[in-house]
Amino acid sequence: MNGSRRKVPPPPPRRTLPNLPEKLEAPALPPRRPEQPPLPSVNSDLARLLARRPPPPPPRRSTIHVPPLDHSRNEFQQQPNHTLPPIPNFASKPVLSTQVITQGDPPCLECRDFSSVDTHAACYPRHSVVSLGSLSQELTEPFGNDVDKARAIFTWLHHNIAYDTESFFSGNIRPATPESTLSSGLAVCDGYAGLFKYLAECVGLQVHKVTGHGKGVGYTALNPNDPVPPRQMNHAWNCILMDDEWQLIDSCWGAGALDGATYTQRFTPAWFTSSPVEFGRRHFPDDSTYQLLSEDLGGPITWEEYILEPEGPQIFRDFYDLDLHPYFLQPSTKMIKGGQFATFTVNKRCEHMSTAEADNYVFLINTGPGKPSVPLTNSQGGWSVTVNIPRNTEVTLLSVTVISDQDAKGLGVFGYQNSVGRKGMSFGVLAKWTSE
Repeated sequence: MNGSRRKVPPPPPRRTLPNLPEKLEAPALPPRRPEQPPLPSVNSDLARLLARRPPPPPPRRSTIHVPPLDHSRNEFQQQPNHTLPPIPNFASKPVLSTQVITQGDPPCLECRDFSSVDTHAACYPRHSVVSLGSLSQELTEPFGNDVDKARAIFTWLHHNIAYDTESFFSGNIRPATPESTLSSGLAVCDGYAGLFKYLAECVGLQVHKVTGHGKGVGYTALNPNDPVPPRQMNHAWNCILMDDEWQLIDSCWGAGALDGATYTQRFTPAWFTSSPVEFGRRHFPDDSTYQLLSEDLGGPITWEEYILEPEGPQIFRDFYDLDLHPYFLQPSTKMIKGGQFATFTVNKRCEHMSTAEADNYVFLINTGPGKPSVPLTNSQGGWSVTVNIPRNTEVTLLSVTVISDQDAKGLGVFGYQNSVGRKGMSFGVLAKWTSE
């Protein structure tokens, strides 16, 4: 093996780490309007940071040592040469073709069509599961590649495991095993990561549970003059080898989110497809190897760089539903300067996704109550607009979702401008900034 290749080591010592899921969470004009800068291109140096390939993978399972589970935690024992579970009984299951489901080689993970995998994973409710071994086989048997097998497990967790809010808010969090998580249908992040790991290993996938810090509910960005807090590890996720490529996955945040003290079952597939750079903006592993960032990609980043990163704009669910990329959203900070021009840009998650007018909604920037919304125009594979920003106001990125009781996809900027004041419209809120 090439000496430059980096190995992902065995996972750090196990611990149960509670963490919440992802949070749902007019001055005079300047004398001259600045020239609008070009959109960040997915072919630019910035796109290099979103490369899908981390350092080459370590040896396959046959040559790598995976330590046994800690028996003091009363978790399932990892058998070095465990046999496959009995053939599952499909009498009560949906009838699927015996032919292995195969898909064409997609341009990238972001563009891959997981609809058949997600539909299949939804067919196995927790109360009907006989054993974890049979569940892993039933979930993955129709698929001939690691990616679809891992996706089936990821999606199943969304449908069947809920965040254990009662235990978290009471402070009574007990160590979880894969079996106890299946039995209760409840888990905090450690339970999600542990069950994902167990099910994946049952079907021969190489996976680690990673512990570290997550910027979830309860996280507040530091002010510029705040001291750097000590490192604290409050979250858990997974690092999995899929078809010879390492990928970071957060099945807890992918399953749902908290709105206050209420858990909402809400599928967020971005936590299955995120690049290491995007994933690392909200996850800091205790072992920096699990950043999956080589030196030429700026890695590894330090705790100080991670925790001191300025707070970004508030991003809402509709933003992700439209396959937009938070990493390309500009301005990149929540606070923006008022009394001057600012350029807003937005891009799709992947360069292969269509930006054609017929396939997308119209995006708008609104600079406050009573202000007319300004449409973003499409150029260089994304959308952009430069507007003057008043001081002390909220600036909102919107999408035109409905016009005259019809879906507004494909409306286009010209159609929007001709409809303002003439036709009823509905809007989706995508992101929000605050001017100062």
